[in-house]
Amino acid sequence: MNKWSVDIGAVPEHGGTAKSTYLIPKESLEAQTLGTYLALASVFEVNPGEELLAHRHPTHEYWFVLQGSGVMQVGQEAFEVRPGDLIYTEPNTPHKLRAHHGELFRSFCFAQGYPGQGSQHIDVDLADVEIAAH
Repeated sequence: MNKWSVDIGAVPEHGGTAKSTYLIPKESLEAQTLGTYLALASVFEVNPGEELLAHRHPTHEYWFVLQGSGVMQVGQEAFEVRPGDLIYTEPNTPHKLRAHHGELFRSFCFAQGYPGQGSQHIDVDLADVEIAAH
């Protein structure tokens, strides 16, 4: 599982008229995502204290946390997530999210799919694991 944060800092670009924070270094996922298309883009919400049940799908999925915080588990790794974090989930990897109490969890979510596979959601069992220190 991969998690990046905007805390890494920005680099000046476009003649110094803009800054970019490369959460995923340019072309670093080219081999893994070759032949895909944009399957979806959405704003995804989980109510305070609730859990998005474990599931998987055949897409590369990315979550950029906009608001709130929680615990994201992808496969056998779990960690705290907060605004500014980007989480990448490889195809068919079980994942779930538990939003912390007190605030709506909201993220921008997008996925890359492979032609002919769709982006179907398949519910799975995923036992809780200990939260990693990141």
